[in-house]
Amino acid sequence: MTDATKKRISAATVAGLLIVCVLPFVISAIWTSPDQLTTQYVTISLARNWATAVLLIAIVLFWERLPIRSIGFLRPRWSDIPLGVGGCVLGILAFGLVTPLVSALGQGTAEAGVSDLATLPVFLTVLIAITAGVTEEVLYRGYLIERLNSVTGSLLIASTISYLVFVLIHLPGWGIGGTIQIGAWSLVVTALYLWKRRLWPCIIMHVLNDLFAFVAIPAIFAENLAAVG
Repeated sequence: MTDATKKRISAATVAGLLIVCVLPFVISAIWTSPDQLTTQYVTISLARNWATAVLLIAIVLFWERLPIRSIGFLRPRWSDIPLGVGGCVLGILAFGLVTPLVSALGQGTAEAGVSDLATLPVFLTVLIAITAGVTEEVLYRGYLIERLNSVTGSLLIASTISYLVFVLIHLPGWGIGGTIQIGAWSLVVTALYLWKRRLWPCIIMHVLNDLFAFVAIPAIFAENLAAVG
């Protein structure tokens, strides 16, 4: 590998890290969410997330000139499914275990955010779950952990920074209490990635979790309320 290639890869990695670690906070600072979620706002957010993930993958393939497996995108296996399902169950349990702590601290839980999402059409909440599950795992597990591991030479440092960035990006939208709950859930998905170094189990876990939180739970509550009424 020539010195010029090394410099090009280094610049590409810096660009990728800035996109993942800095861009979300900049967007949150200049583009605040409305008091009431609208289809237009959510659609723009989804498009932005997909565009960011595609841009990052393009950087990996065409600027870093590295294979997609360098960010955890290995060939899917059947074993990815039970791993993702098991991770989803553990993640939901971790999320629930810290709920009493959040309440004791006097902080609101993620329930308010889920209630807001429940006002949207079901097809849109399904798209939110799929988008978050794919794009956030590509950015914060696959790319960020692997590239920071290469830069720092420490998987512990890489995973810790990745975990903190992922948790903190949820603070503006979910508040302190919801972010604490998401932080507990994130420990599970981060551990799953470190265990297998594969994105598919994490994507499955993330999508299933969000489908459960954004689609299944609101549907169950709506059905119960209708039955009571």
